[in-house]
Amino acid sequence: MTVWRRASTLALAVLAVLVALASFVASPAMAEKTALCKADESICAAENLVTSVHETSVGKAKLLTSFGTVECNVLFASTKVGGAGAPQVIEGNFTYSSCALGANSCTATEENGPAEIDVLKEGHEKAKVTVEGLVHLKCSGFIDCSYTGAGLVGTFKGPLLATHENGEVTISEQSLTKEAGGFLCPKTAKLDITTTPLEATFLVAGLHYCVENVISPVIGFYNDANCTERATQRVKPYELVVAGPNFSVKEVLCVHKSALVGYWFASTVGICEGFNVNGGLLYEKGKITKVK
Repeated sequence: MTVWRRASTLALAVLAVLVALASFVASPAMAEKTALCKADESICAAENLVTSVHETSVGKAKLLTSFGTVECNVLFASTKVGGAGAPQVIEGNFTYSSCALGANSCTATEENGPAEIDVLKEGHEKAKVTVEGLVHLKCSGFIDCSYTGAGLVGTFKGPLLATHENGEVTISEQSLTKEAGGFLCPKTAKLDITTTPLEATFLVAGLHYCVENVISPVIGFYNDANCTERATQRVKPYELVVAGPNFSVKEVLCVHKSALVGYWFASTVGICEGFNVNGGLLYEKGKITKVK
């Protein structure tokens, strides 16, 4: 599927790859939203939800052309990470450095940013990334070319499957088409790039739920029933969590707190089990106030 709605650069193609690693969408058959989580847990605790994405290329990104191979180091930083979605959307910018064509220095720039990408989950810790974008390349005054990528496809593998510890996204020999430039610019080029996030990023299938803590009223990170005003400490009445699609507003959901502040020992399909009057356990009940 086409990811971009705006023009971008080679960076954009790369961005789709990078972001893919960080954002994933449940398959249409499941019709579920997907969240990114810093921890490998069935229900992502509010403090573990990924709110920013930073990625770097593994080695150098390569643009393969008939006049040679241009290589660059690539960094990506998000400006916005959307809530759980199908697909999930991430916006951000690429930065290129140390670009070269053999002994000749080059520059690659991302235009009309920020970049925006959609990612489609295909299975456990695996996703398909599709991107469309524009890249502007200059090398030592004799190469000045722009290339468009339509339907560039990348593969994401999460930390549990990837070769790299934090996960990886790979685009291999995907075709770009000449958009502008002189006779020295080949009609086509190909993109090779592998990226990895700076911290481990896991896929958590489900919906975002905003819940009001039932037994302990001030052990959440959010001050409002829509979970939009996040605090830095767990001293608020609301919590933002991820769970399956079978819950609705006003229902009670068992929430993993990732801290020993709850009164329940375990959770089965969103139901709290094993109450302890003394507290100090991982789970707590929350009444759903918003499905996001």
